Amino acid sequence: MIKQQFNKRLRHELQRKWKSLRSVTDWTIALYIIIPALIFCGIYYRSLWVNELSMEETVYFLLGLFAFYFVTFSRGARSFFEQADSLFLISYPVHMQKLMKYGLLYTFIRIAITNVIVVFIMLPILIKNMGAPFIQIVLFWIFFTVFRFTLSLLMRFINVRVGKRWVLWIVKKLLFSFGLIFLGSGMYFIYKSPIYSILFIGLSVLVSLALVKKKLNYKNFFFKEIEKEKEESMRWTMGIMQVGGHAAKPSSSNKKPWMFPHSKRILGKKSDLRIVESFLKEFFRTGSSLKFYIQIIIISTISIFRAPWWITAIILVFALFAISRYARDYWNEFTEKMFLHLYCEEGKLILLRWKANRYLFLPAVFMYGTVILSQFYLIPAIIIGVIFIVLIGWIVFLP
Repeated sequence: MIKQQFNKRLRHELQRKWKSLRSVTDWTIALYIIIPALIFCGIYYRSLWVNELSMEETVYFLLGLFAFYFVTFSRGARSFFEQADSLFLISYPVHMQKLMKYGLLYTFIRIAITNVIVVFIMLPILIKNMGAPFIQIVLFWIFFTVFRFTLSLLMRFINVRVGKRWVLWIVKKLLFSFGLIFLGSGMYFIYKSPIYSILFIGLSVLVSLALVKKKLNYKNFFFKEIEKEKEESMRWTMGIMQVGGHAAKPSSSNKKPWMFPHSKRILGKKSDLRIVESFLKEFFRTGSSLKFYIQIIIISTISIFRAPWWITAIILVFALFAISRYARDYWNEFTEKMFLHLYCEEGKLILLRWKANRYLFLPAVFMYGTVILSQFYLIPAIIIGVIFIVLIGWIVFLP
């Protein structure tokens, strides 16, 4: 009964994730972006085995490993509890614990599979640069898997047990730093001598067993567990929908905005430009839109420094496409909110959206151009960058 219930909930969650993924990837995206990117990545990965690895490429792989740790750090161990389970909280505690054990098993298997992919990507570094034998690579994978499982248990433990936000924030920062040091130390010592794997893997296993025991004693923290479980189950969906261009609805807050506080006209007095300007101000005043815009520009700009030119080209095109896709969804919400479809023809609204897209592309393209210029002429690029930052600050905060 419990196993069937767990399978049903897991299947429902995977179906929701698949629908979210399908909602942002049609055949055009697969044909022109995903498939070429996979082909180029395969060619680059093969070149790592054929050619000698430079120190710079090794650093890039280590930075990628750090990025993976940063992204997966906040993931918690799953329990697959739901609100309706409160009816069985007292009557069937054994069944609830069994459901939680299935959730922990799912968490461990998911971590193990993702770590196989990470180790496979890191193989050129491990074999060619470090000269690690097969047994050492397996020990790396076991340690990394047990460590991440322990970390997921710790994250769920502190999210459920720690009440005050500022205390939780401090604890997470300390855990992030300690976890990074422990992971780096474990990798280093296991590389020096496989015998150290007994110490680091054994310590992680002991901490995991203690945390599992604490987690199974769920009664006093049941509703907090459900709250965190819901957040965890929706993490994938929310991330895909945000990156895929499903924008949040425009804000309707009456508070004075901190961006464009005086709402003076910037683009001109023509009615078309005023509509575009209203959209741009609304777009940047919305927290989720601003966060997405800044993140996509920063990540794509970093690729200019760190990736080969052909991978950089793919990333920059994808970044502009993602901004356009997100802006299109936000524009639809904006036009419905402002009832513009009652006063403007559909063709005119499309032209206005394209014009708004050009204004959104302008800072990104200028940023890319400045960074590329810095590769050849550093001083002029710095001067242009300072002028650009001052200009953006004046436009955003003074008008």
